[in-house]
Parts: sequence; structure tokens; C-alpha cells
Amino acid sequence: MESLRDKLITTFALLSLASARKNIYARRAALSEHIEISRLLRVIGESESVQARRLFNSLRGKVDMTDRYIQTLFDKEIEQIIERLSEDLISAAQEDDTPMIQVLSQLRSVERRNKAFYLSENNEIKIEDGQNYYVCQFCGFVSSGSLPDCCPICGADRKAFNESSVNV
Repeated sequence: MESLRDKLITTFALLSLASARKNIYARRAALSEHIEISRLLRVIGESESVQARRLFNSLRGKVDMTDRYIQTLFDKEIEQIIERLSEDLISAAQEDDTPMIQVLSQLRSVERRNKAFYLSENNEIKIEDGQNYYVCQFCGFVSSGSLPDCCPICGADRKAFNESSVNV
């Protein structure tokens, strides 16, 4: 029998997916000049994002900022994502799905780059005070320091980058 915690983790994943999907469709609606539909989808997506965040906060309990927790975030979580993307890449190759092979290869490269922010041999995160971060809105590549002319992963122009708006 599935535990309550397992059920809530599934609900969190569904809310997160629904939020992301609404944001994608909101962008498409805006490009098609369906502005009111776009606005409504963005609002509902934001609502689902808030719900997911609240559920996640309830599930995680006290945040542990020990070296072991940070190591788990970078060494285990990101590695699990890389492994999953590698498995998906094999499946895409078996189905001869060239566009999906390209997408999955880029996403795996991005996650490998994200993992590089952590020096596991020193249990440290490579950061500088006041560092600017830019995220490619096409593939998710994170550039630290300065805005690149183009994305080294997907080739997107510098216009595809947004400066991270994460506030602490």
C-alpha cells in the first residue's frame, strides 16, 4: 500500500507538471494573440506552482544545510537526473527519434554542467558573492558571471537568456 508521503510526492509532481504545462500554453496563447487566455493560464499556473511549493515545504520539514545535505543535492539528485536522461536517450535512440535525441542530449549536458558547480572532493559549492546567473530559456543552461553571446549547449542567441530572478 502506498504511504501518504508517497501519495503527496506524486501530488507535488502533478502540480509541478501542471504549472509548467500551463506556462508553456500561456506563451503559445500570447504568441497567437489570445492575451486573456494567456493571462488566465499564467495565473492558474502560478497558483499550481504555489500549491506545489507549499506541499513541498510541508513534506521536506526542516531544511538541513549541512555538507551532507548539499552533497545529496548535487551528487545524488543531479546524478539521478543524469542517469534518467541517459536511459531516456537510449530509448529515444532505439525508437530512432532524432529530435528527442537532441533534446535529451542537451538536457543531460545542462545537468552535467549544473553538477560542476559542486566540488565533491572538497564538499564545496563554487560560488562568488554577488555572482550574476543567466538561464537559457530554451535548454536551461546556467551561465555564471556574464551573459554569453550564445548558449554553448543549444546555440540559442543571447536574447534567450534571462538573468536569474531568484531572490533570497
